[in-house]
Amino acid sequence: MQRNDVKLLPGERLERVQELDIVDPLATPDPLDELCKLARVERPEEVGRNGPLIAARATDSNAGEAALRLFEIVYGRDALMAALFVGDLFPLLREATVLYLSHYQGKRYDPWHEEEPGRIAHMIWNPNRDANLGYPYFGTVDATPHFISAVMHAIQARPTFEGEIRHALAAAVAWLLRRLASDDLGLLSHQRVNPHGIANQVWKDSWDSMSHADGTVANHAAPVASLEAQALAYDALVEVGELHAADRLARSVEKHFWLGDFYAIGVDRDPATGAPRPLSTRASNMGWLLRSRLLDGREDRQRRIVELLFSDEFLAESGVRTLSNREVRFRSRSYHNGTVWPHDNYLISLGLEQRGFVDEAQELRRRLASFCRATHRFPEFVGGGEPGDAPFTKRIVDVYDTVNDRPNRIEQPPQEIVCWTVTAMVAVEHAWG
Repeated sequence: MQRNDVKLLPGERLERVQELDIVDPLATPDPLDELCKLARVERPEEVGRNGPLIAARATDSNAGEAALRLFEIVYGRDALMAALFVGDLFPLLREATVLYLSHYQGKRYDPWHEEEPGRIAHMIWNPNRDANLGYPYFGTVDATPHFISAVMHAIQARPTFEGEIRHALAAAVAWLLRRLASDDLGLLSHQRVNPHGIANQVWKDSWDSMSHADGTVANHAAPVASLEAQALAYDALVEVGELHAADRLARSVEKHFWLGDFYAIGVDRDPATGAPRPLSTRASNMGWLLRSRLLDGREDRQRRIVELLFSDEFLAESGVRTLSNREVRFRSRSYHNGTVWPHDNYLISLGLEQRGFVDEAQELRRRLASFCRATHRFPEFVGGGEPGDAPFTKRIVDVYDTVNDRPNRIEQPPQEIVCWTVTAMVAVEHAWG
């Protein structure tokens, strides 16, 4: 890869291209072995005894590369999704994850931490000695509905667990209801209160991951709502019997996200008038609705989403891209704007299977397993380019965005062994026998 293959958007200037000395492992490790390492245990039957999984680790070959050791801590969202993928195989991990996160659950209002009563934390401790945030740091809106669903699944598997987690569950549900009630659109929105905090407080948490069709970044000076967060919130509400709130949320999603042909990635507010505006870009977020009760009885919407995700604009050699290649901000190696993420694809595959698109679900899982074998890793993401493009980028590309007056890292190497990918592969291999 050369400097001249860097795609620059209007107003961007290239600042740095740094090639990293990253060694390719000789063979693909066993996902169960990697699961044990992320769980800090010796054997699979011990998974969960030491709490939730850490988010990521570097391979032994690259342990000295700082760029590959960014997330060696517990992240609330990551740990909960990993437990979702293998919770039925490792019920102790699911219970241990929600118990651990309940210990750090928000107790008060604190803008430095972005803490709120009942809110589930995003990062438990400080990975990079960043003095601009308080830790635990709570800047996420999707970890709490993930937590509610994980608790309900754990109780279903072992009813006596309810006595251990009842108060934390009630606090999390209360937080979700307050958040929805306080939003003028009735959506689960995010807006940072710490000016140094995360702007997009969902899994696609890059500052530029949510944009309009012309490439303009979402207005973060007002609340922003991401599509998949609404689906997670809706399902959590249904699971705990809050049906009135769930119905109100479903109506708001229909009104503000459905654009007649696809679901917008999100909704922001007009800076001049405050009026809601759909962020009318096509993104993989809509695939999460296939698994959600939000689409029950909407076979037409289900088919349209599948049609889009398996079209050339979304489907790369490795799986579904985070962003359609027809969108302005698409770059095949950009963190959330064109790469292929295994956990994203595995969750979409669960929805495909649930809705009867079994062949499509199997195809995404086949592609997931294929690129894990090809990279000899269980990576955070791979490139969403054309066949023949290198799937694992080994460089950092920094630009300066003069339109938004800020630096932007438009390429970086993925973390090599990531809990989302490892647990997805454990689940896939278990299903395949």
